[in-house]
Order: sequence, then C-alpha cells, then structure tokens
Amino acid sequence: MSYKHNNLMAMRENYWNDTNSAQVQKEKKFFQQTLLEQAIHNNPSEDDAKYLFFSLPSIVIVKGYALGFQHDTVQAMIFKYIQDNKKLLQQKGDIKIQFRM
Repeated sequence: MSYKHNNLMAMRENYWNDTNSAQVQKEKKFFQQTLLEQAIHNNPSEDDAKYLFFSLPSIVIVKGYALGFQHDTVQAMIFKYIQDNKKLLQQKGDIKIQFRM
C-alpha cells in the first residue's frame, strides 16, 4: 500500500467514524438518500452508504473534504460515479478504489 493510499484511507475512516459532527451525520443521510434516488437500493442502510463512500474515487473524497459532500461540484462527481458503477454498487461487488492525483 502506498503512502497516499494510507492517508486517504485514514481520511475515509476518520470521516465515517466521526459521530460528533452534525455535518457528517447529515452527509451520511445524503449518501443514503442518493442511493435511493439513483435506484441503487430500495431502502439503503448506513452500511450501504458506507460502501458507496469507501468506494468513491479519491478525488471525490479530497474535494468532499474541502467543499463538503453536498456541494454541487462534488454531488455531480458522486452522481456520475454511481451511474458508471451502478451494477457493482447494487451487488456490492469488489470495486477498485480509483486514484487520480
């Protein structure tokens, strides 16, 4: 595992495990709602949202941290990612995390 991968994975884990931030809790609900609206799951759980979050390309994670995951630019990237990977997300298949630096 590369140094960059370790840092980005730590960012993902720290974000997801943050139970004190109202913003993070709101964004987790946003991920669930997005899975519902994009017809990935009929009743998405927090685990479904976590799967989506951990599979997002690194550029989305970095921009989401900087701007917020509900920012229009970041939302567009998330929606495109979901559409490009719809079948894998529905099946919770193995998705290779995409890096683009």
